[in-house]
Amino acid sequence: MIRYRDLTEEQKALLCNGCGPKGGFVPVPEFCFHASCDHHDFNYWLGHTVLDRLKADLQFYKEMRKDADWNPCNLIFALAYFLAVRAFGFAFFHYAAKERDEDDLVFALVFAAASRTEV
Repeated sequence: MIRYRDLTEEQKALLCNGCGPKGGFVPVPEFCFHASCDHHDFNYWLGHTVLDRLKADLQFYKEMRKDADWNPCNLIFALAYFLAVRAFGFAFFHYAAKERDEDDLVFALVFAAASRTEV
C-alpha cells in the first residue's frame, strides 16, 4: 500500500498539483490549503471505489479545517472547496477494480518524467 507521507517531494510534485484540477482553465486560489490539496490529489490518483472517493473528500475537508485554524474566511473556503470536489470531483477520481499500487506509481513517475523531457 502506498501512503502519501512516504512519497518524496519529487514524487508529490509529479502526482499532485495543489488546488484545482490539473490543467484547469481557471487557477484555483490555494490560500492555506496547498498541502491538503496535494494529499487529496494523491488520494484521487490512488482511486478505487465510490466509498474511497467519499473518504478522500471527507479527509480533505478535515485537513482544510485544520489548515484554516479557526479563521472564518478560510473555513468558508474549506467548505466551498469540499462542496466543489463532491459536485465535480467524480470526473477526476480514478475509479478502478483495485487501488493503485507501487507498480502503478513507478509507471506514473516514469511517464511523467518522460513527458517533461519531450518538448
